[in-house]
Amino acid sequence: MKKSVLLLFVFGLFLVACSASAQPDAAQNGIEIRGARVLLPGGDAMNGMDSTLAGFMTIKNASAATDRLTGVSADFAEASLHETKMEGDVMKMQAVPGLDIPAGQMVELRSGSYHVMFMNLTRQLKVGDTVNLTLEFQNAGKITFPVKVTEQ
Repeated sequence: MKKSVLLLFVFGLFLVACSASAQPDAAQNGIEIRGARVLLPGGDAMNGMDSTLAGFMTIKNASAATDRLTGVSADFAEASLHETKMEGDVMKMQAVPGLDIPAGQMVELRSGSYHVMFMNLTRQLKVGDTVNLTLEFQNAGKITFPVKVTEQ
């Protein structure tokens, strides 16, 4: 009997841990943001505030209509939405005016694809810092949330 109670207790703790990690970083009007992070380059690459950093996350649209990410801003730098893509044999990166998030779908902002670029930092960052990021959607509006600074 004691083993059964102990197993139920451990299983309950496991479920609580899983549900906590399943919580989005931010959610509003059907849009959920998960796994948001700002990446610092490793080593001594982040000695100055003139560094360019990238932000990654997954955006889920749980609503019944497509929404569009139309803008990004941050409390520590200029921010813009970028896309990296291959053109012939050349990898190119360019700013894009927006990104559709289809109804019921997830879009991952990641290395080598869509991502947030941070330029002209207003303060020095280190691993473990928390910064604020704002995403603006056509339907869901502005969503501001804290983001952890991590190392690549």
